[in-house]
Amino acid sequence: MYFYHYARDFYAYSKAQQLRVEAAITFIAIVFAFIGIHMLRRSFGQPLSTEYGWKLPQEKYVRRYEVGARLYHWSNLVVLAGLVTTGTLLFLPTSFWEVPWLIIHEIFAGLFVVGLAFHIIIAPRRGCVRAMWFEKRDWLDLKLIFANFFGRTRQYPAFGKYDPFQKLYHLSITMLSFAVIFSGIFLVLSAQVWLTFSHEWMRIMRLMHDIAAFVFVAIIIGHIYFGLMRVNWPYLVAMITGRLKGSFYNRYHDTSRWEPKDERN
Repeated sequence: MYFYHYARDFYAYSKAQQLRVEAAITFIAIVFAFIGIHMLRRSFGQPLSTEYGWKLPQEKYVRRYEVGARLYHWSNLVVLAGLVTTGTLLFLPTSFWEVPWLIIHEIFAGLFVVGLAFHIIIAPRRGCVRAMWFEKRDWLDLKLIFANFFGRTRQYPAFGKYDPFQKLYHLSITMLSFAVIFSGIFLVLSAQVWLTFSHEWMRIMRLMHDIAAFVFVAIIIGHIYFGLMRVNWPYLVAMITGRLKGSFYNRYHDTSRWEPKDERN
């Protein structure tokens, strides 16, 4: 299978110009294959933390997400849905209903950039960035999680506010966001004929944008899967209410790594 569309430059040999739809589907298929394997493995039971320490009262509620974080999460979901929909339509050979999908895609892209800029400015002031930093303990947690997943141990770690996979997810999304924004800026400038660039540079930008965008979508699908898993429903509810019950906190979190400051009955 060819992963790219190839075309000849005026002065050069045939080069990859654009990601093929088949390649994009392959990215998505890999994620669904992982989901199937994970569902099969965890159908035998979900792990619980085996690390014991000081725990919270069962009926207490702790603050998991601030209002701003929840608003950003759900508004970003709408923006990303718009980007994925319009971006996919741009990949198709025909135009549906003669709608200017490129303009709509650029509008959603602008909203995404503005939202990300506000997130970058506000999150550090709320202490959210530090909670996402990888620590030495996180690497040890990853090893233990994989050992548990492959049946090598029954032990399972207790986490801080975020587990290591959530931190890796955040890091991956951040890097991919900068890739699509960087390449997207040149694509918009070229599409609107505000500036012109060499054919070689635009070729690289198209490939970067296509690959980063579809890897982005694949990771988001994985994120949605974990969010909708029954065992993670309390996190999903917390993304709406902001609160996490003490009984669930005690299953997976460690007060020495994440000491909740806002507790409610």
